[in-house]
This record gives sequence, C-alpha cells and structure tokens, in this order.
Amino acid sequence: MWIRRLMLAVSVLVSGVGQVMAGDAKPEEVERAKAAMPEKAPAKPEKARKLLIFTGSKGFYHDSIPLGAEAIKFLGEKSGAYTAVITNDSGAFRADSLKDFDAVFLDNTTGNLFDGEEMKAALLDFVNSGKGIAGNHGATDCFYGWKEFGDMIGGYFKGHPFRRISVKLDDHKSPINACFGGKGFVISDEIYTFKEPYSRDKLHILLSLDWDNTHAKKGNRSDNDYALSWIQEYGKGRVFYTAFGHDHDIFWNKAILEHMLAGIQYALGDLKADATPTAKINPAVEPVRGPDLEAK
Repeated sequence: MWIRRLMLAVSVLVSGVGQVMAGDAKPEEVERAKAAMPEKAPAKPEKARKLLIFTGSKGFYHDSIPLGAEAIKFLGEKSGAYTAVITNDSGAFRADSLKDFDAVFLDNTTGNLFDGEEMKAALLDFVNSGKGIAGNHGATDCFYGWKEFGDMIGGYFKGHPFRRISVKLDDHKSPINACFGGKGFVISDEIYTFKEPYSRDKLHILLSLDWDNTHAKKGNRSDNDYALSWIQEYGKGRVFYTAFGHDHDIFWNKAILEHMLAGIQYALGDLKADATPTAKINPAVEPVRGPDLEAK
C-alpha cells in the first residue's frame, strides 16, 4: 500500500500539468459509476477535446472528490466526448498549461485554490477567449475575495439546509436536461444554496428545488429560490455548474451523469444550448414541477 501511495504522490508531466490520479476512489464505486455512464455523448465533438479536471482543495475536503474525478474522466472516455487529465497541482492554472485544454472542471474544489494575479488573469482569459469552465458542488465554495470568479461561476455557497428534495426542470427544453425525459425528480444529496452574485437576471437556470413540493420547513433565502444547475456565457466562453456531487451515489445516478456530460459538452463548445438569463426569457418558460414528497 505504501508503495502505491508513494507512486500516486509522484507527479507525471502531461502537457505541462502534474497529473495526479484519483487513487483513493474505491474500485467498486468506480465500477458502479462506469456501469451507469451513457455509451454516447449528446453531441458529436467538433474536434478532439481535452478537459482539465482539478481536484485541489484548500478548504473543506469532500471525500467524494476522487470518485468524482474518475467518473468525470471516464464519462469522456466512454462517450468519446473528450479526454481528461486529473490534477491537484495549482500550477495547472498557468497560461502555458491552460492553453492545451478546451475546458476546466472544478471537482468539488473549496477555498483559495491558488494565489497570484497571474494565474487569476490566466483563468479569466482562458474562459473569456472562448474556452469553458464547469464545476460541481464545492466549486462555488471558492475564492470569496475574488469577485470576478464569483461572477464567472455564478454564485457563492450560502449553506446546505436541505437533503431529500423534489427537483423541478426550469428549462425542460434545454438539451442539457434531455436526460430527465421532461419530468421532475426526487434526489437526496447535500443540497447547496447560493448567495450573491447568484441571480436569475444573469444565469440560465436548468434545475432548482421545487419549494412547494419539497415541503421544507425552513430555507436560508427569503425568496426560496434554490437553483441546482445553471449555465451562462462569460465573454466568448461558457460556464456550467451543478450543485450535485457531495454524496458518492450521485456518481452512479445515470440521469445525473448524463446531465453532467451534457453540461461539460456545453462548456467545451460542442453542445449548443440557450443561455439567455432565465429572468429575461420572454415569454417565460413554464417549469416542469417535481414530485410532491408528501403525496401518497
């Protein structure tokens, strides 16, 4: 075991990035995730795509990070949508490293992932220039003192007061939501909520908590607006975020894996989707409600 861990600690340079495999993922969980993955991507890649999966965490460490990294990597391999490099080396955000990728995926990252204005500028330029950024769960629990990051990812973590919830489709027509078959659903996870700069005036909301059908007794927003997945355009680039991914079983939930793959393909630029901010869609799209958790 110590030899295996020593080998995992050694960085192998791949396209200028120290690649660190997610060796702490349980093999049986990885196999469950792989078995649930779609065989085909929702969009044909315009060219060979490369995704950087970043697993670094400077704040709370989610133990689902290794599994999530392996799942996102194999999603691309199995579907043919992209190849991926997994790293926890913050040097990956240097401009000379980012240039080799089409998008970055922030895998449950928390805290200030790197210091220095040079790397901050490089990441913003990367997305602004037409590349993409995607993330799950803890990706909104980062860089609270860096306003531009909050604007780009779409909001900052506020709390997690919910667990088992009813989910509605805010845009049932979006190809990123095609995996749900036009129906809301029930899910259990550590459900994040968000604070500014989160706004439906800026983001195209894909999924959100169905407040009335969840019958939650108390939330932490006065408007009870609890988005769960969204996209937005950022400069010439694209952003996808989903709040799911705290619990391990999220990564063998077939529909959620398909949702993540579609969102990543949007960020990569291969899946076209309307990113008009939800509040600015006229006429407004009527959401598809989630199941009533108290219905018999």
